[in-house]
Amino acid sequence: MKFKNTLLAASLSFAAFSLQTHADVIISGMGGEAGYGSDQTFSEFSPTFDLPFDVNIDGVNFDTFSAFTNGGIDLYSSELSDLEPAIASLTPFFASGNYDCWSCGDTYIGSPSEGVVAVTWLDMSTDAFYNGDDEINRQNTFQALIIDRSDETGLVGDVDIEFRYDELSYRDEGISFDSITWGQSRAGVSLTDEQFIALPGSDSEAILELVNSSNVGEDGIWAYSVRNGEVTLATAPTGSEGAGTELDPFMPSDDVDGSWEFEFSISDNEVVFIDPDVAIGYDYVVESGPEIASVILPTGFDADYELWLMGASGWEFTDNLTAQEEYFFGPDGVTEFRVLGIDTTNMIDPDDALAFVTGLSFVESGDVVMTQTPITEFVAEPTSVSEPRMFFVLLTAFGLFAIRARKKTK
Repeated sequence: MKFKNTLLAASLSFAAFSLQTHADVIISGMGGEAGYGSDQTFSEFSPTFDLPFDVNIDGVNFDTFSAFTNGGIDLYSSELSDLEPAIASLTPFFASGNYDCWSCGDTYIGSPSEGVVAVTWLDMSTDAFYNGDDEINRQNTFQALIIDRSDETGLVGDVDIEFRYDELSYRDEGISFDSITWGQSRAGVSLTDEQFIALPGSDSEAILELVNSSNVGEDGIWAYSVRNGEVTLATAPTGSEGAGTELDPFMPSDDVDGSWEFEFSISDNEVVFIDPDVAIGYDYVVESGPEIASVILPTGFDADYELWLMGASGWEFTDNLTAQEEYFFGPDGVTEFRVLGIDTTNMIDPDDALAFVTGLSFVESGDVVMTQTPITEFVAEPTSVSEPRMFFVLLTAFGLFAIRARKKTK
């Protein structure tokens, strides 16, 4: 049976089943007797299923797959001949002892929703081969999800891969000879060039700790991002709220000693947005991460922007800046700078988090933690702002400028 038909049935039944998780990690509600799908697979008979979407790894579009009880998923491509072996694989947890073991647990294939393929290894146990159904058996329960992201990125083959771990109680310890050990349990993604992007603990006892750790902020979930053929480990969500888009910019994650702190990840050519407070000026300081390569300041304010850089004796005037014109700091970038010149007649509240959007580029990709400290000035009487001007200010605040990553020029 082709997997496209299975997906259709699973998608239709999805409306009747509530999406549930086993121990808050394993997704169920996919139909079948156990709730993980109607197709079981065995190493002795591992049929090939059609993927409902392509998976692009290293420029090869994979469109079929097989799942094995040993904890692996092999990907195949119709672009290749039948004589060529699988050249990419997903391995949430390799345990060779489960191969060809009919009584060592169950492996299911299903779909919790459109655009998602799920393979679930339920109560896998090599102990069962010797002990039968004994409650003292050590068991592993884990799951792999392949999630289509092509609608979001516009590139066919872009996916997210999630490995989800509910219980890991045993591993293959491998075979040792002359201080070298082969065949230990491992987890990761194999690429077309035989490179293996492993999860922490692979080939060691520490692999059992995958259930208690994560690279995306929720214990037991490990994720990869596949974009334009490149496979990378996903990064944890940023500490700053917001989607990083023009209409939903990153907001300050904390107020640190009068400064607004932002935490976000920068990828090459990625565009994200932050929206800080405003006064008559700001100090921008990178606490960790790549240096700032350039800055763009917004229009809509009565301001003669001044750029100040830290010198040997303190802040030193460096240049005048023009709104909407990108100013470059040089090939090495800077870790801090000051902007002055916002006229007090603007009467912008320093506590207003939707007021002044600054565009920043960085010398390279990475995770950024930075602060933006408002510089304020006392004004005796507030000046009223007409509705048309306030409307224009808000439009300006809602996304004329962005943060983007830029590779450092060697």
